[in-house]
Amino acid sequence: MEIGTLNLSTDEVKAVLAKEKTIILATAADNRVTTRSMSHVNDGMTIYFQTGSSYLKTQQIRINPNVAISVEGYDIEGKATLLGHPLDVENSLFAKLYKDKHPQSTDIWSTFPEEIVVKVEIDKVRKWRYVNGKPFIAVWKKDDVE
Repeated sequence: MEIGTLNLSTDEVKAVLAKEKTIILATAADNRVTTRSMSHVNDGMTIYFQTGSSYLKTQQIRINPNVAISVEGYDIEGKATLLGHPLDVENSLFAKLYKDKHPQSTDIWSTFPEEIVVKVEIDKVRKWRYVNGKPFIAVWKKDDVE
């Protein structure tokens, strides 16, 4: 059976990321792959979250910035960049978005000195679709919209 492809719209992906409060983040390094739930925010097709600077996910991102994210059946691939503390001036967009979406987490975690912001630039998104009983993979690629 042949699997067809469809285009996945930017607006659809942005809406899912904005609506959902958590993502599943996968990171890998040194022949070890790990996953965990993360509270996130997005600014368009860029995903942000905060975490501890010494945590396993952060160590793995330092070695291998390629990450995978799953949210509501959407499979996302991207490249992560480690930024500074959540309350640093240069992270003011993150701080506002995160406070609006996750006020309790902001109050608990954002003041810890070891917290950092992680930025994920999305490269590709896939989602299975069925049209008239036939399987398709809907795809969004960064290169297709630039």
